[in-house]
Amino acid sequence: MGFAFSLTGFLLKLSDWLAWFVITVGRVFAWLAVILILVILFDVITREMKSSDWITAYPDLQAFFRALEPYASSTKLQELEWHLHGALFLMCLGYAYVKDAHVRIELLRDNFGSKLRAWVELVLILAFMAPYLYLVITTGFDFAERSYIRNEGSSAMTGLPERWIIKSFLPLGFTVLAIGGLSIALRCAIHIFGPHHLSDEAGDYFRPKSILEREADTDADEALIGLGKR
Repeated sequence: MGFAFSLTGFLLKLSDWLAWFVITVGRVFAWLAVILILVILFDVITREMKSSDWITAYPDLQAFFRALEPYASSTKLQELEWHLHGALFLMCLGYAYVKDAHVRIELLRDNFGSKLRAWVELVLILAFMAPYLYLVITTGFDFAERSYIRNEGSSAMTGLPERWIIKSFLPLGFTVLAIGGLSIALRCAIHIFGPHHLSDEAGDYFRPKSILEREADTDADEALIGLGKR
C-alpha cells in the first residue's frame, strides 16, 4: 500500500514537471507575438514609405528605404509573418491544453462529475489524441527532413529560404502537445484510481470553469475589500 502511495505521488509530481515544461515552452514562444507585431509594423511602414508621393521630397530617406528592399522585401516580410504566426501557434498548443484554455462544450462538460470528466478526458486522449499525435509527429519529421535535403525555399523569387525551419515546428509543436497530453493523462488516472488526498489534488484540472471563475472573482473581491480596510 505504501509503495502504491509513493508511486502515485511520483506520478503526480511527474505530471507537474511535464506541465511545467510545456508551460515554460509556451511562455517563451509567446514572445513571438511581440516580434510578429514589430514585423507587421515594419512591413506596413516601409511599404508605405516606398510608395508615398510625399517621400520624393526627401531623396535621402527614400534611398534609405529602397536600400532595405533586398534584405526586407515585402514578400520576405509577409512570409516571415506567417512563419512567426505558425511557430507561435504550434509551440503554444500544449500550453493552452495544459491550462485548459481550448474550446470545450461547457454546456455538457460542466454537468459532469469530476470523475466522469476525467474518464472522458482519459479515453479521448488514448483513443484519439495519442494516435493522431503519433501520426503527425512521425510524418512531420519526415516532412521537415525532405525539405532540408532538397534545400527547399520559397516559391517566390524574393521569398525566404530554408523552408525546413518552419516545417520543423510542426513535429516540435505536436511533441510539446504530446508531453502536455501525457501530463493530463497522468492526472486523469490519479484522479480516478489514486488515493483520496492525491485524487483531490489531481482533480483540480477537472473542476468546471464556471466554478473556477467564480472562485477567482471571489478572491479578487476579497483582495479589494482587504485593501479598502487598510
